[in-house]
Formats: sequence, structure tokens, C-alpha cells
Amino acid sequence: MQKLVKILLRIAVVLAVLIALAYVTGNGYLVRGVRYTYLIGRTSPEIDDRDFFPSDPIAATNAQPWTRHAAYGKVTLTPDQDAELQALHTAGFLVLQGGKLLYEKYYDDWGPDVASNSFSVAKSYISVLTGIAMREGVITDVMTPVGNYLPEFAEGCHADITLYHLLTMSTGLDWSESGADPFSDNAKGYYGYNVRELSIDQPCRDQPGTEFDYISGSTQVMAEVLETAYGRNLLDLVQEKIWTPLGCEDTAWWGKDRRGGDYKAFCCLYATPRDFARIGQLYLDSGLWRGTRIVPEEYFLASVTPAPVQDKGKPNRRYGYFWWLAELDGKPIHYCRGFHGQYVVVIPHEGTVLVRTGTEREEVNEEGHPNDVFQWIATARALAAQAKGA
Repeated sequence: MQKLVKILLRIAVVLAVLIALAYVTGNGYLVRGVRYTYLIGRTSPEIDDRDFFPSDPIAATNAQPWTRHAAYGKVTLTPDQDAELQALHTAGFLVLQGGKLLYEKYYDDWGPDVASNSFSVAKSYISVLTGIAMREGVITDVMTPVGNYLPEFAEGCHADITLYHLLTMSTGLDWSESGADPFSDNAKGYYGYNVRELSIDQPCRDQPGTEFDYISGSTQVMAEVLETAYGRNLLDLVQEKIWTPLGCEDTAWWGKDRRGGDYKAFCCLYATPRDFARIGQLYLDSGLWRGTRIVPEEYFLASVTPAPVQDKGKPNRRYGYFWWLAELDGKPIHYCRGFHGQYVVVIPHEGTVLVRTGTEREEVNEEGHPNDVFQWIATARALAAQAKGA
């Protein structure tokens, strides 16, 4: 018994030393990360981890429930389609057709009023908010230097970085983007306690405006620009300018790095599939919401046009302003994308929007898109085809 006690004491001492060392070396976020992953049987962030971090609510003050499509409740998944969704641990799958709710299905304990983490789908919300700032004249030109808003970017190599470079992920900054590396900037941003300092302190690596390099720090800095330009915090802006005008039905939450700290704008918007679908419908209608202009048409078009930068040795074809771009049957589509396969996909030429939330996705293909995106598109198209014959 005494031997066991000694072993436990030694383990406790070692753990205490490791924890102290993590904080002394500026890696205190690792303690938080281990606590909310490995100590509870996980290996990465998950869509249901809102309660682990501080967050503030975005109230649904102007709920506009979706009108149900005439074929709602009549169209169904095939056994194979359902099995595919379950194989990648889907939480929710929703399809809008012609602006109406055609189909939705939820798995396990997920349901229509249960919010989940969007991860990088949140980046597209920062894009929309930037467009709104353009419409309102708060931001007048995306070619404006970031240093005009953030003094930390007014000198040295940072002085050449513009809002356009942030939006198109071509800043040339050195941010380590990884969902698996516990020492990456992504891990520091997600589990850390000072996301603003982390994003502001990114060192320069390449000339801005030359290469597409997807880094979450770009979105974080863009959110800080918006907060400075408006003189208001991100949550208030999203509440007033997106959540209320788009008639969101349920309370959402935006995660923070610490109590009284900053919003993790590059991720961490927790909402329901029905409300995520609204940003898709907004972009299906070219920035209009039920006839009211939310995003300027010029900005909308730019945001879904490939930025003229290089992408791994060839011209970029897959990214606009915090929106992913692809083709379907030779026609353009655009989509929001987050860790573990969170998607809001817009198919303009078919009038379709789909939302998929879950905890796993497939590998990225040669064109830079996860293969399962097209799998869910095929399923949504099949449901839409059923609806025509219903």
C-alpha cells in the first residue's frame, strides 16, 4: 500500500512539474487542451465542446422559421445514403430547395434545436460581416492597409498587408495551421487565453498578395479590424447585422479565449443547422435576404470569385473572400467549410443549399476539396430530384 502511495505521489509531482513548466514556457494552453481532449477520451476539438470554454449568446430576436417545401416529409434517403452519412458520424443533414426546407435528419442526440461548433464555417460569417461594413461605409476599400485600423500592422513588413490579403488568405504571415499538432498556432488559438495577441504577433514569411496560404490568423485579424472600425465587439455586430436580419430561430453562441477576453473569430460559432442554412440562402440569393440587400452585390461577386494568387504552383481556383469555391458539372458553387466536415454548400444553378454537421470528414482531393463534400452534394441533388416527382 505504501509503495502504491509513493508511486502516486511521484506521478503527482511529475504532473505538477509538467504543468508548471507549460505555464512558465508560455504553453499553458496545453494544460487546457489535454484537459478537454485526452483526459476525457478525445484526441481533438469536437462539435459539442461549447461548455468547456467561455462563450456569449447571440439571441434569436426576430425568428423567421423556414417555410416547409411541399415535398417535406415525402422525400427520403436511400439506405446507402443514410449509411454514408452515419459512417462519417453525421450529426445533422439539411437541404433547402428554392428557399424552403426540403429535408432534415439528425443522428444520435442531435436535433433541430441543438447547436454545434461550426469551426471554420465561422470564417464565412466574418466575410459577410465585412461585406455589410462595406455597404454601411464603415469600410470603404478592401485594399486599405490593415495598419489603418490596427497600429501593430502599421510598421515593418506588416505595413504592406491589406484587408484584401486577409480576406483572400494571402497575407504571407507565418501561422502554423494544423488541427492535429498540439504546438500549432491553431491549437494555441483554440485552447489558449489570448487569441488577439497570438494573431497580432504573427511573423512575416512571404510577400503578401502572392500565394494562397490558408491560415486562421487572417480571419482573427479581420474580425479585430471590424471591431475597431465599428467600435463594437464581434458579438454585438453579428447579433444586429446577421442574426436578427436573417431571422435566425435559435440562440447561438460565440466562444471566447477567456472570460472578459476576445472572441475566437476564426472558429467557435455554435449554432443549429437550420440557422447555418441562412448564410447559404443569403449567398444563394447573391447577398439578398428575402428581397433586402444585406451584402453589396459587388462585394458578393468578389467574395465568390477566385482571388488572383498562386495556389501551390498554379493559379488559385478554390478560394475567394473566406469562401471555398468549386465546380459542379462545369458550373460554379461555393461553400463554407469547417474542421471535422462542417459544411454549408450553395449550388446556385440548382437553387439548392445543404448543411452537414458532424465529427468526421474524408481526405482533401487533388483540387483541394474534401471528397465527402461532393458526396453530400450528390445526396442533396437526389433529394431535390425526388421532390420534383413528388
